[in-house]
Amino acid sequence: MSALAWEDDTSREGVGEVISAGSARGWRISLGVCGGLLLGFFCSLPAVILWQHYGNVPRPRVYPHGSFTSFGPDPPPASYWVSWAGPAVVVVACGVMAVPWRLARQFGLSLVCAFVPMAAMVAWFMIGMELFFTPD
Repeated sequence: MSALAWEDDTSREGVGEVISAGSARGWRISLGVCGGLLLGFFCSLPAVILWQHYGNVPRPRVYPHGSFTSFGPDPPPASYWVSWAGPAVVVVACGVMAVPWRLARQFGLSLVCAFVPMAAMVAWFMIGMELFFTPD
């Protein structure tokens, strides 16, 4: 008889519990990653736009071609940079609050770990368009 064909009732129950617990954990992590990617792509920009509108954040001027490394004597105001960081800080704070509870931690931390890079890519693209795009 091979080792794979041998069955023990007690070990079989334990395996079933591990599989079901593992699959639930995997679902929570997968949903967190998918939710974070979607939240970062579709919700971070509208949140920034609302923050800038209701926070009366001044619009930065468009900088000339070739000024990617220096803003010169007139950099964008600090409130402009805060408006881009604010929504990400709120999402990270919510994810950190989920750490004490194991079930929420599996979802919350995977959501934060997916949200932050996606929101950073959206911010990088939009800030570049706002500050350095000059239609010719």
